[in-house]
Amino acid sequence: MLIRAINTNLYKNNGYVNSLNFTAAKQKKSQPQTNPYGTTFDEERAGEDIKKALEVLGNKKLELIIHNASAPSETGKDVGVGSLYSESSKDILIPFLEKYGFSGVQVDPEGMRPEHDASPYVSNSFVYNPLIIDLEDLTRPENGAIIDKNVFKSIVRLNPAKGSEHGDYEHARDSFDLGITNAWKNFKAKSANIDSISDPIEREAIARLSDEYESYREENGEMLEPYAIYSILSEKFNNDYYKNWPQDVQNLYNPENTGLIAQIKSRHQDDVDKFIFTDLLAKNAREKGIEAFEEAGIQTEGDNPVAFSNQEVWAHPGAFLKDYKMGCPPDNDNPDGQAWGFAVLNPAKLFNSDGTLGEAGQLLYDKCEKLARDNQGGIRIDHIVGLIDPYVYKNSPVDNSAGRLFSSPHNPDLRQFAIPVNKPDSAKKFGAILENIVLPACEEAGLTKDDIICENLGAIPDHARAAFERLGLGGMIVTQYHNGMSARPSDTIMLGSHDTLPFVTYVNNLYGRHGQDAFNHALWPAVENSLPRNATHDEKQEEFDKYRFDMNRHQPEINKQAFKEKKFTELFTSPAQRVQIFWTDLLGMEQRYNTPGTSSGNWSLRLSSDFEKQFDPSMLIQALSDALKAQDAKTVKENQQLIDSLDANARAARKENGSTLNVRV
Repeated sequence: MLIRAINTNLYKNNGYVNSLNFTAAKQKKSQPQTNPYGTTFDEERAGEDIKKALEVLGNKKLELIIHNASAPSETGKDVGVGSLYSESSKDILIPFLEKYGFSGVQVDPEGMRPEHDASPYVSNSFVYNPLIIDLEDLTRPENGAIIDKNVFKSIVRLNPAKGSEHGDYEHARDSFDLGITNAWKNFKAKSANIDSISDPIEREAIARLSDEYESYREENGEMLEPYAIYSILSEKFNNDYYKNWPQDVQNLYNPENTGLIAQIKSRHQDDVDKFIFTDLLAKNAREKGIEAFEEAGIQTEGDNPVAFSNQEVWAHPGAFLKDYKMGCPPDNDNPDGQAWGFAVLNPAKLFNSDGTLGEAGQLLYDKCEKLARDNQGGIRIDHIVGLIDPYVYKNSPVDNSAGRLFSSPHNPDLRQFAIPVNKPDSAKKFGAILENIVLPACEEAGLTKDDIICENLGAIPDHARAAFERLGLGGMIVTQYHNGMSARPSDTIMLGSHDTLPFVTYVNNLYGRHGQDAFNHALWPAVENSLPRNATHDEKQEEFDKYRFDMNRHQPEINKQAFKEKKFTELFTSPAQRVQIFWTDLLGMEQRYNTPGTSSGNWSLRLSSDFEKQFDPSMLIQALSDALKAQDAKTVKENQQLIDSLDANARAARKENGSTLNVRV
């Protein structure tokens, strides 16, 4: 969840500056290439080649990062936001991913979000986001026809973002409320008179859904009840932040006011039941959508936000510190720190004296276990340092109260939680939350360490990093900030994430705004990491000299194209076994999905229904070919036919997509 400005000194401490020879080497003329495969792009062959290349490169996993709201909608089905579990996704996105060798999709946190905040990272992990429901699917007899077709058509017709590259969260939220209200009303009427339904398919669907609902309410009603009441009170007071409510309901669970809770339920039992019913619909939508992904050989991976929602904090007040919030410390890029305002788990409530889980520990365990069980492809753990030694503050990240929760012995408020950082058992103690809560929860749900991706970007104190590495967890290597060769096999490598600059913008800034030194310092490791490991320094220097800024300023587009290709190649030459590409980077888009620290325009960028027309597969195909060429001589020789096929398709794709840039040797 952190963002870094481009650092022009990025590689100076990694030894690359000393490798640079700023005396131009004489460039050799490229030899003409022959193409035994013809000049037309062969889509089917490309997909087969991509899968073979990934296998040869060590069975690397190729995954797309995309959030639900960014999923495409077919014409006539756009309700304002996308859903990865919709028919549109099944018809448009899944075939694309299957075609180009993707074996996984990293999704966003899929919990219910605040009324006016589209960010998935402040969502409730125990309640599904109703916006993932495919409303059109509920108009069909096989699903009980519980939404009237004219209601669905009205939602689509009134969508102000129709045909736009941005979704409309406010419209979608209001529209889903309308659609789900219609579904609940029809479900109640039909389930009360099942025998009167003439269509046997619809009748069977209603009977099945009635049974599912009764079972779901029995199994999950107690857990969901506080969140249903929160929703009721939010509507009553026209405000979904509990601290703006009257004192009696603001502290309804602090301690639990059973009498008032019973009164609210008795007056609003239908709303409570509707809330549970909505959660069931969202769960069913997920399961149906995940089946579609799995049928295509694609696994979905969840996202575990470090934040707890206002709903969760309100319903479990004893699990959190009263006055402290979580954020990020000041640094060169953010001198005022980052005031996230997230609630902080109370360390005194993590474990009981007998070693069992306390209130806070149990809440975290349940959250992780549910997310892991829902996402058998794995989960991403957001801001891992927040589970090791979070940075906390009372009023702002720069006031005297601020500090690391477990390593601030000089802070009067925090010294009671302090852990010595230089003792033999320090790493074990700092990693206790991960080792004794998070990992066991994931393991109970069927995941292993290899299924966990830890977001370890930004500043991590040495003692926190030691705790992380002791447990053998895989982190994230974002190549805008780090050399891809620093990755471990357990790490996940990517050009950028949902929080970073688009890759295209990063390259343009590197080449333009930050000047020749920034580009050249980034170009050298990109060259080095895309060439065979046994390449000589002279060979690296020769390749570097072809595209360096100062020597070739007359060919900026060629230089930038070469840099992009080499950075793509680095994804596959890196030791990391899991390669992820954010969807805007895959399409080469310049629009930014999220700018941390801002609230306007974020989380709304979407795939268009015809997004595949914008996709130039040449970059991906060429990167895999070049990654194969960078392997040992035996591997290259054994796979020369595959390399030739990839090269031919990359050239054909560039030509068909109107690119006149061919920077291949």
